[in-house]
Amino acid sequence: MISSTYFRIISVYISCLILPAWSQTNQSTMPVLEELQVYGESGKTDVATKLELTIMETPQTITSISRQQIDDFALTNIASVLDYSPGLTVEEVETDRTYYTARGFDIVNFQYDGVGIPFISGLNLGQQDTAIYQRVEVVKGAAGLITGLANPSATINYVRKRPTEELYASTSISLEQWQGKRLDGDISGAISSHVNGRVVVAYDDGESYLDRHKDQTRLAYGVLDFNFTDSSKLTIGHSYDNSYSTGVLWGALPLLYSDGTRTDYKVSTSTAPEWTYADNEQQQTFLEFTQTLTKGWRFNAHLIQNTGTYDSELFYVYGAPDPKTEIGLYGWSSAYKRDEEQNNAELFLNGDLNLWGRAHQVVFGYSYSDTQLREKSSSDLNNGFPVLGADWAEGNTPAMVFDSHDPETQASDVDITQEAVYLATRWNILDNAAVLLGARSTKLEQAGISYGGEANADANETVPYFGLTWELFDSLMVYGSYSEVFKQQTWVNSDLKPLGPTIGDSSEVGIKKSFNNERATLSLARFTSNQENFGVFIERVADIAVYEGQMLESSGYELEFSGELTDGLNIGAGYTYVDIRDENGDDARVFIPSRLLKLSATYAFPSMPKLRIGGIAKWQDDITTADKRVEQGAYTLVDLAFHYQISDSVGASINIGNVTNEKYINSLYWDQGYYGTPRKLSASVRWKY
Repeated sequence: MISSTYFRIISVYISCLILPAWSQTNQSTMPVLEELQVYGESGKTDVATKLELTIMETPQTITSISRQQIDDFALTNIASVLDYSPGLTVEEVETDRTYYTARGFDIVNFQYDGVGIPFISGLNLGQQDTAIYQRVEVVKGAAGLITGLANPSATINYVRKRPTEELYASTSISLEQWQGKRLDGDISGAISSHVNGRVVVAYDDGESYLDRHKDQTRLAYGVLDFNFTDSSKLTIGHSYDNSYSTGVLWGALPLLYSDGTRTDYKVSTSTAPEWTYADNEQQQTFLEFTQTLTKGWRFNAHLIQNTGTYDSELFYVYGAPDPKTEIGLYGWSSAYKRDEEQNNAELFLNGDLNLWGRAHQVVFGYSYSDTQLREKSSSDLNNGFPVLGADWAEGNTPAMVFDSHDPETQASDVDITQEAVYLATRWNILDNAAVLLGARSTKLEQAGISYGGEANADANETVPYFGLTWELFDSLMVYGSYSEVFKQQTWVNSDLKPLGPTIGDSSEVGIKKSFNNERATLSLARFTSNQENFGVFIERVADIAVYEGQMLESSGYELEFSGELTDGLNIGAGYTYVDIRDENGDDARVFIPSRLLKLSATYAFPSMPKLRIGGIAKWQDDITTADKRVEQGAYTLVDLAFHYQISDSVGASINIGNVTNEKYINSLYWDQGYYGTPRKLSASVRWKY
């Protein structure tokens, strides 16, 4: 059932937005919300340095996934967007828990509209919907200057949709295999002469190719812009995103039989009984205030509150079955709850500084974050550890009774506060050359327990940032950058003491070339990244996960192209090579492909302007589990997309995923895994005003 919170959000925003906006509109012509976005973005971005620079001016590799790309390929959740992004891997270890990686390391750096949000757990829970985002930006390498807690992997910046002055409305309905149905709506416009608003809602419900697995997403987002004067603006917004799944995996399929040979199940095979579920709810309230001052300076204030709850009842299957009888597996049930509340504040001042006859850019600011994380778990001690029979794949294990046998135990209770001050500058030393210098000083305090171990830890760290851009010729830029980062870890070592922070850095040199009046960009980058005291899981001691700090280094290169190559032809492509080594020089994190190629394109035929066709091809080379006993061979996935504009306001699309019906394991991040989505067909109709 749809929660009362969801209905309250919808009713409040619709009542304050739709009727006033509609009453002010009396036009016979169709207003335009935004220009059709080509692949990538050519505008300003502050995702890497907090300075408002173009992608060409930023001395790191940046990929921007526009709303057009999201719509073309029906990328309705963040995992699908990042799986589409060059250089990134999406490690779907379970149906509702996912890791993202880039350049050999997990991505733990996330922003909303350029404001960094500390990410504590490392795992991404649930299915985050994309309906509220205008684009998603990915900056590769370390970005400790603006996130503080970081990895030298990548930073993901979610850019939310904003209100418009002109009335805009759209809605779409989608149907797909396995009884999937999706409905979303988006309306934006003026409420008064000084107030604009926007509302986005989405409902997604369907079964899955996996046995007994179902997903449901409910989303509501509302935002108001108050334009007090020409120089000051206040923005208030709230989003509610709930994903509810049943038949969810905890762990996945066994990959080896008892005799050491590979298992080979049907793609739909799941270890999850129907009674298992995961209910993930995320809410975010944000307030932004900007005031333009004299001589191009601007004051910015951001307040963001995040709350998240995760409630689940799960069933874990482990062991190695007999290759003939499928007997030999064991089960373990658990109920798990997680509550997280995070309050963030960021104040910064940016503008131009005129010295030595040139204008230079400066930004300095202060950020504060307080995070409270609570985790609890319980088990059915009488029935919760069964020996499974040969029919384990049918999900016949009866539901557990957690509350009556085992009271909830506190798994984690951690409070983390972080304060930071930072300074970033861009010195235009020549007409065609600039130097970027910056630093961020962070104070972190962590207190509590994590899975039975003490989690008390403090850290004070100052990380520098250096960058250089040099425009050799018109639209041809060479660059280099270096940044350091550190990240506090909640893991414990073999003495059940805090493992301490991991410290890393990242350097990159490259070249960028723009085409077609800066509507397309080609970049080639060489990078090196490393981590010290990187937490690697070793074993469990009395049900407590024990980690060991290791030193890891990755190096490689990336080639990317994004944008409109010619009229009607949009391309997004990237090739990545990464080599990851441990302190002994041996291959590490071998579940990450060393070579990854992604290519996407859409084309509108001049002779048939209403028809647009597109496709995605993704290839990766072989990967293995950490013990190298299981290998996933190289494979290629191909998706196709067809769009026909029936009229000025109505368009229809057909998307086919995994056209060749390739069979593959989603991830070998763990020593278990499950199969990826087989061939999938979906169709949608979208109306716009």
